[in-house]
Amino acid sequence: MPHNPLGPICTAATVHLAAAVPNFAWLEHRVTPTEEGKFMDEDLFPLQCELEGSMLKVPEGPGLGVEFNEELAREQEFKFWEAPHLKRRDGSYTNW
Repeated sequence: MPHNPLGPICTAATVHLAAAVPNFAWLEHRVTPTEEGKFMDEDLFPLQCELEGSMLKVPEGPGLGVEFNEELAREQEFKFWEAPHLKRRDGSYTNW
């Protein structure tokens, strides 16, 4: 199962891949439009993959099927974010 934490553009690309692979079974997907990262923000991404029941529809038309509102993006303030740096008991780094 592909790890898909990066928002509508990555989701659309992975949906197209899934449609082309006959034995593709699952796709990790964020479904909360209100989270802080605004991954599914419909103002920022007015056109994106639609969830129909428990399945994402393959976009029709040219490209990935995602539109990005560049004007709105320019108005946003940049907020730096870095993934947590977690360590194991032995001092080595681990995934968060």
